[in-house]
Amino acid sequence: MEIIIAQARVSSVARGPESAQADTARRIATFLPLPSLLAGARVLHDEDENMTALQLPTLAGPVLVVMPLAEEFEYSIIFEGETGRRIIGSVREDRRVKGNAARVVAYRVAEFLRTRRLV
Repeated sequence: MEIIIAQARVSSVARGPESAQADTARRIATFLPLPSLLAGARVLHDEDENMTALQLPTLAGPVLVVMPLAEEFEYSIIFEGETGRRIIGSVREDRRVKGNAARVVAYRVAEFLRTRRLV
């Protein structure tokens, strides 16, 4: 299930818009190594903020893995708390591993969350 936010309205669809960022988010979700993350992962398309992210459930609340707008940028990890969104880290894609880039990012995100005891 994917979530779309447009004009301040939230709706869910079986499959969201087709874009490179959405495909990347879906591939990363496929390779998440922790069952607790995989079970509640959703792709979020926020058209109001021009953002595509992978929303992951954690013990502290939802965390967003924001897809980069260009290849050179990092994946931002943002915590969604009661007081708003806060960047808690970032993950780089390994340029040497083109075929399994989504797998590498999924592992790094899971390890980032695990080492901070969020999962």
